[in-house]
Amino acid sequence: MKSKILLSSFVLFLITVSYSFYFLNKSLYLDQSKILYIEPGSSLNTISNLLKEQNIYKKVNLFKVYVVLTGKSRNLKSGEYKFSEDTTLKEIVKKIEKGDVFYREFRLKEGQTWLSIKQDFLNEEHIISDLEKDDLINRFNIKYNNLEGLFHPDTYYYKRGDKASSILERAHRAHVKILNSTWNTRSINIGIKTDYEALILASIIEREGVEKNKISGVFNRRLLKNMKLQSDPTVIYAMGEKYKGNIQKSDLRIRNPYNTYVFKGLPPSPIGLVSESSIKASVNPEIGNSLYFVSKGDGTHKFSDNLEDHNKAVKKYQLKIK
Repeated sequence: MKSKILLSSFVLFLITVSYSFYFLNKSLYLDQSKILYIEPGSSLNTISNLLKEQNIYKKVNLFKVYVVLTGKSRNLKSGEYKFSEDTTLKEIVKKIEKGDVFYREFRLKEGQTWLSIKQDFLNEEHIISDLEKDDLINRFNIKYNNLEGLFHPDTYYYKRGDKASSILERAHRAHVKILNSTWNTRSINIGIKTDYEALILASIIEREGVEKNKISGVFNRRLLKNMKLQSDPTVIYAMGEKYKGNIQKSDLRIRNPYNTYVFKGLPPSPIGLVSESSIKASVNPEIGNSLYFVSKGDGTHKFSDNLEDHNKAVKKYQLKIK
């Protein structure tokens, strides 16, 4: 009789273990991936109710029993979590216990201006936008009174509730590292004298086209010859919100320090974010004699050594005159 009771108890134990194992590791088959935000100080009851409300895990009691029996009830961490469609109860608890929070993405784009960056941060509801210019300049030890172009364009990952300044700090560190190392590899006899000038020129190259070293060659030679750069992107930057997609002849005459059709030399600051390849191109221009270039309409340019040939190229590629 005693052996039968022991056998029955053992069988019951196996069934219980099997049942528990099944539900712990059973895919929840969610209709889509789910995001759950647990506020700091949330209790076990609050978390279990959130799981139910978000249609992630509806067996509230089973969730609580598992967490309590495994001693994890005091280790559940706040934050934002993302669960895939095939997640399990065991995986849910493990992720929350470890604090394996969901990281979102924020993209800083090549050529992007500071005004555009600020707007993107303001549009992102999960980031705290602490973007006071003077505070950032002091925090990052920037020696210029301008933030334009001082962040490396890339994809940055952040947690819900992170500050914009924390993302920008990482982007600025990456930028400084790239600029410093690239400046140390610069060619001789170039038209730029400092790493900041290299950055300014690189920001123009970034907006001009993909033939970066050729374009850099033109601009460096123009700087050495004290010629105006005559770069359309600088005019567009000078126009700001007035730019509607086309540049008129009158726009080329606006008295703005960023208008390189009016003023010689480089603009006062970069005109946008700069990729590493553009910085490298600015300090290592392609050797040659070309002083002009015009878009061919296919993403490439026609380079010319003199004004006469350039005017012919303009007629062919811009005015479509044969």
